[in-house]
Amino acid sequence: MTMLSMTGFGGGEGQAGPVTVAVELRSVNHRFLDVSLRLPGPLQIYELEIRKFLKDTLSRGRVSLAATLTVENASATATLDDVRLDQAVRMLQAAAARLEKVTGQPQPLTLRELVAVPDLFRADDSGLEPEQLKKALMDGLQAAQVALVQMKAAEGLALVTEMNQRLDTLDVLLEKVRGLAPLAAQEVKTRLETRLAEILDTQLDPQRLAQEVAMLADKANINEECERLGIHIAAYRQALVEGGQVAKRLNFLLQEMHREVNTMGSKTNLMDITQTVIAMKDEVESLREQIQNLE
Repeated sequence: MTMLSMTGFGGGEGQAGPVTVAVELRSVNHRFLDVSLRLPGPLQIYELEIRKFLKDTLSRGRVSLAATLTVENASATATLDDVRLDQAVRMLQAAAARLEKVTGQPQPLTLRELVAVPDLFRADDSGLEPEQLKKALMDGLQAAQVALVQMKAAEGLALVTEMNQRLDTLDVLLEKVRGLAPLAAQEVKTRLETRLAEILDTQLDPQRLAQEVAMLADKANINEECERLGIHIAAYRQALVEGGQVAKRLNFLLQEMHREVNTMGSKTNLMDITQTVIAMKDEVESLREQIQNLE
């Protein structure tokens, strides 16, 4: 099953009779599905249907939709929106009054400011057929959604490839730690002998020393952590193979991987293992950043 990125773009057009609707969809990362629409006046009555379609076909991401409407051989007539004009005049007059208080200079209201107000003029759409509008809109929306998903799938494939490469690196680092693990016990033995010799300044009982070393070596044993980390890496790979919406599952596995790596670092002071653990933490953190882009 294909894994999708939350980042993508798709565009499409729909046509019905003289009506053409062009739709653009943009998607970026977001924890939930958050849809914003920018529609021309005649298409705003279909907002609920658009939102339902996007909710049924997308699961996560901040999605922005922009639609434009073109009518072939349409008349160029437009009417002034009196209500919008009154609102704009009051708003501009209030802004001019505040600015005049600050600057001490009169701020006359001109036609230029009024013309710049959006949606002040309304195109005459009385001759448009609702069926044609809806068909052109939904056809354009479906085409844009298909293009968006195709791009999200391509981005998702690239993410999966990169994550597999990082898992390969983790496998190499894990094998290095496994090879160094026996040296950790020897390092504990040497450190204990040196420390006790400094304190007691006498010959140590080999049997007692062996007991103490065995206890400390058991505390410093990282074989179980290595084994569990290997299991988590394998489970992560399997989730990538299965695909679909597995971001939450991957995030859980990363938490477990991070815990095992941290425990390895806290159990030994061997410099080679410490440096390898730091490199493993970097890879785990990079994986965490990448799954934030998955749907």
